[in-house]
Amino acid sequence: MQRNEGLIDMETMNINAGIEDAKEETKINNLIASLYATSDSHTLTEIYSNILSDDNVLHILNRVSMEQCFLKHFPEFYVKNKYGENVINCMQNSTYHRYGVFKHILTTIEEVGKYNKTLGDSQRKILNWTMLLHDIGKPFVKVITDKNTESFEGHGDMSAELAQVILCRFSFTEEEQHLILTLIKYHDKFLNEGEITYDNLKLLAEELGSKRELFYMLIDVKDADAAAKSIEVYNRYKLTKSKYIDFANVYFQNMIVNSKTQSNIVMNVADIVSYVNMETIGSVEDLLKDINSGEISKIEYDKLIEDVLNKKRMCPLYQPIIDVLNQTVYGYEVLTKIEYSQKVDTDLFLRYAADTKRYDKLQQNLFTNCIDSFVAIHTRESNKSFINVNLSSYQSYVNKPRIYDAMNKIELILEFHGYEKYDFTSLQEIIVEVHKNNGKVLLDHFGIGIFKVDDMKLLTPDYIKLDRSLVSDLLENENKQKYIMELQTLCLVKDIALIAVGVETKEIYLKLKSLGIRYMQGFFLAYPSYSIDVLNHKLPEILNYVSEDSIV
Repeated sequence: MQRNEGLIDMETMNINAGIEDAKEETKINNLIASLYATSDSHTLTEIYSNILSDDNVLHILNRVSMEQCFLKHFPEFYVKNKYGENVINCMQNSTYHRYGVFKHILTTIEEVGKYNKTLGDSQRKILNWTMLLHDIGKPFVKVITDKNTESFEGHGDMSAELAQVILCRFSFTEEEQHLILTLIKYHDKFLNEGEITYDNLKLLAEELGSKRELFYMLIDVKDADAAAKSIEVYNRYKLTKSKYIDFANVYFQNMIVNSKTQSNIVMNVADIVSYVNMETIGSVEDLLKDINSGEISKIEYDKLIEDVLNKKRMCPLYQPIIDVLNQTVYGYEVLTKIEYSQKVDTDLFLRYAADTKRYDKLQQNLFTNCIDSFVAIHTRESNKSFINVNLSSYQSYVNKPRIYDAMNKIELILEFHGYEKYDFTSLQEIIVEVHKNNGKVLLDHFGIGIFKVDDMKLLTPDYIKLDRSLVSDLLENENKQKYIMELQTLCLVKDIALIAVGVETKEIYLKLKSLGIRYMQGFFLAYPSYSIDVLNHKLPEILNYVSEDSIV
């Protein structure tokens, strides 16, 4: 029998469509069953986050909202207003909207970040939860006038207030909660032409910590909200969006230009602990006289130090260390960023803290902030946390029981540096003490200090981190290449992991890989970030592409 090429087999298509529908129904039923089966906040957060990131979120969440488990987890969605409406059935009868509140919410979840390819999984999680909660205050501020028009004025603030209660039932860090609530609060503000002033947009940027990435996430939120409204609203919003982007280009570019004089100080503990045993040359009063006009005063230094001592103005940063052999995230170096609105002389800030007898407590807060922020994060691809510690200050200010307790929660690696005045016996005793309490030790800045390769035969560190200077001109310097190869061989024999930093180009990456380096850190692989992104699914494609490209 002759085969009819090119004809569509409708029966087969219908069967396949039916199979796909059945698979989707099974998936939804399994999700609902898992929501009924658990009361663990971390597990619930993960399940709902997966639902919110599903391509079919509108259908799935619409189904889930009919279940008692959703009522239990989000009771605020079912509280009725004076018109007998709640989040699920609240109508929006105006020319601005196409849908009622709940369908609008579901549509915004589908829309948010749709065309933003730069978003990581953690950013998408923040955006999805923001859209889920951004309009839940509408029923409670709804007003129907005598002319039968509807108003939802103040719904952003009300939504943020309700969202704060909801988020506490789930597993979010304080930073995640703050960001979600801020995005909700400002999602519907400064949209009209007369409101889009530099001062208003600067306010938004400052509310988001003057962080470019977060400001663009707010634009994503506003974009999704407008896309789920009427076509007329979305067309008007496009003009608003262009003004937001124009502002961002100017505002954040100015921040980059002025970064050397602004006071957003990025500090790991290593940046400041070296001052603890210093001899101050001249008095602090003399140093204060040397400050250029426009920089902060002694009183303001006092306020900044007190804020840090009260655990304010500290923001954690995380930079992944990559296992290039397994093409996975091996661990995270945890840093601390101290944020302030004015210019700060870093040296003076540290000297002043030491002179006023607050230096040790300052170090303690920075150190514990790194540990606590990492312990609080549930979604990460490694349990290893690398935190800088000045060896000469280790005994004087570090709360040992606090560290030992953390070593039972995470795999804590102490990055020791500043060991110039320590003999090998004292250093080895400290390493043994850390090992007894389930911790590990890394010797930082290796290659420029007092240690030689042969010295590693007398010590038992778990890690060695090459000094950046050994990597910077590695391609042209054969002596450095030979040194790294020799050190790598010894590390293999001693079961010490060797980490290379400053990996900022694919050429450096490939050279280090050819020398046998397995663990690397640098901007070429991953930038420091305010949140921990999921990278494992991206790394094989990136690293394999680099290797193939180099062959071509």
